[in-house]
Amino acid sequence: MELFPYLQQQLSKDQVNCLIKEKHYKKGEYIYLPPIKPNEMFQIISGVVKIGSYTDHGEEVCYDLLYNKEVFGNLRYLNGQFFEFSKALTDCHIVCYDLSFYKKMIVHDPLVSDWFNKTTIQRWCKMETRLFKICTLSPLNRIKALFDEFEGSVKDPNGKCFKILDLLHIVDISQMTGISRQTVSKLLKELNDTSNKKLSFSASKPYLKKLRNNDQIKL
Repeated sequence: MELFPYLQQQLSKDQVNCLIKEKHYKKGEYIYLPPIKPNEMFQIISGVVKIGSYTDHGEEVCYDLLYNKEVFGNLRYLNGQFFEFSKALTDCHIVCYDLSFYKKMIVHDPLVSDWFNKTTIQRWCKMETRLFKICTLSPLNRIKALFDEFEGSVKDPNGKCFKILDLLHIVDISQMTGISRQTVSKLLKELNDTSNKKLSFSASKPYLKKLRNNDQIKL
């Protein structure tokens, strides 16, 4: 089910205008930052969003990239523990749902409830699978698994196509695999040295190019 078109059909025009907003964010713009607690839930129509939190020293930590109709925000179920940022990695078209309305719909509308349960379980599964790989795979295979996960491309609101892997930096790979930045860089360089003789690792190509142009990498 496509949530936004479905709600447009179910609500009057005045209700849609009151409860649902469409917004555009420029690349690098934050959708929200802690300690702000938005009163909306957000769905990505086009573009890519990075979500994460902060260390005690104020360093950003990325824990996922979202795109392709994924939803994010604060449902207010965590007793004040929500401390998340969200940042546009490309220009983004995002639909914003009033929080109270969204929570009402995921409980009382059977179709929306089923959609919510399905997408929530898919997100849980993705994160649990990533954690399992962090706990069980070698560092190189963790990187390979992350590259496989983000293989593909997306379009921004202007129709410009981006490879998702090209939006990642060394620090993002490090944080989402539990590997130090230095080790990530070392493994990618070793991978470059082995050429394609032993490893089929096509997703690494954007990074091999970046490793040869260090100014493109955020270490």
